[in-house]
Amino acid sequence: MRNVSGIVRAGAVALVAAGLAVGATRVSGSVQLATAGERVGLPESSSVLVDAASLVCPGQQRLGATGLRDVAGTVTVAAASPDAGVVTGAPTGGTGGVQLLGGTASTGLARTGDRGAVASAGVRGPDVVVATANGALAPGLVATQVWRHTGDDDRGLAVTPCQPPSSDVWLVGGGAGPSRTERVIVSNPGANAVSVSFEVLGTSGRIDAAADRSVSIPPLSREVVSLDAIAPAETAPVVHVTATGGVISAVLDDQWILGATGRGIDDATRAASPGTDLVVPGVETGGATSLRLANPGDSEALAQVRLLTDKGPVQPDDLRAVRVPADSTLDVPLPANAAALGLGIRSDQPLVAAAWAERRATTADQMGDFAWTPATPALRGVAGVLLPGLDGTTKRLLLTAGPAAATVEARLGTGDGAKVSTVDVPAESTVAVAVGDADSVWVVPTTGAVRAAVSVAGVDGGVPFFSVASLTDAPVRALSVPVRQVRN
Repeated sequence: MRNVSGIVRAGAVALVAAGLAVGATRVSGSVQLATAGERVGLPESSSVLVDAASLVCPGQQRLGATGLRDVAGTVTVAAASPDAGVVTGAPTGGTGGVQLLGGTASTGLARTGDRGAVASAGVRGPDVVVATANGALAPGLVATQVWRHTGDDDRGLAVTPCQPPSSDVWLVGGGAGPSRTERVIVSNPGANAVSVSFEVLGTSGRIDAAADRSVSIPPLSREVVSLDAIAPAETAPVVHVTATGGVISAVLDDQWILGATGRGIDDATRAASPGTDLVVPGVETGGATSLRLANPGDSEALAQVRLLTDKGPVQPDDLRAVRVPADSTLDVPLPANAAALGLGIRSDQPLVAAAWAERRATTADQMGDFAWTPATPALRGVAGVLLPGLDGTTKRLLLTAGPAAATVEARLGTGDGAKVSTVDVPAESTVAVAVGDADSVWVVPTTGAVRAAVSVAGVDGGVPFFSVASLTDAPVRALSVPVRQVRN
């Protein structure tokens, strides 16, 4: 654009609230934001529907780590935008598309141009997968990856929500043991190389070896880092991944084989940033459960942990005052509960948190599977998860309310066959909704603060498989900020 002295030009900078993208008009010369009282012919800042969105999926989690054996699973990735009417204010018409792209060449894996329809594809190689949407199909984009392996000690299920990219990711998962392997999969969906550094907290403090580890990730690529290489033998790791020069997505893939007994696999996805009031939704019962807390600060934290059950909040005496040392992590066993629950965590210092739950066979070998569920922010708009290839499983939507009662609209499935209901969630309680054979779940909060997760459980050859997918806000709206070009 040619710079014209003395002429004012207007544009808009779009900042996507979910952190997915930043768009701006391109102008030459100086650009200056208009102040709140300075209209100069420009409109006020406004919230607008996004017209482009992207989410990042890890691809084959257990391929591509140096020094670790590859374990290929059956991986299916699915992406979709919600049915018309789910996103408030979105037009029912308009054009757009949802697409799955894979690898450095951004190969098109699947595409749909229909609202509510699912674009789905299998993934075989160690490539990053990006789900994108544009036009009228961008608001409310959801994508999910399902990893499954059966028949031997490596068996397990991981249902992993694809994530919006970020420059700062906390991952809670993993543990010690000679046959427990954790891989941090860091994906770069951008067009430029990104530098990534790692910080690991453990039961005895920060892990010095991790602070010296950084990697450069080329565009549209991923790096798989063995957690044992940067935090060997740590019993309760929490990983902080930070990026410079761009944004990334990261998951921690945790697989456990105890001797000859397969204990399971799951992906730990991004946990809520350190906070003093956290909620972990979707803690399934039926086996051992525990809560991992991390204190990244330089002062000891005193935390109170409550069980947010189907009958209301419960305060166990031994969880009334939990001390978490500075720069350290702590695993806290949870008492048995008859039904799924959430966890409410209040602390005098900011903490990071996630829950671990296990299911095991009753046979002598007691093989099984487990799930990690992170603390998540309250839902503000549309959230969802897709469940491809999971016929014959038991699926439940788990809703946990905050201090006040909450109400959500739950949509199971898409199109004419969708089942839509209003679900009331009492304050500081958890409500379970049977999903049945629906292959997608959409949640729209209408009142109150609510967190949500979807659990998937089944049995294969007498051995349980099990995973929990936490729901977070889908990209829906952006902030349009007026700008003007001024004279040089």
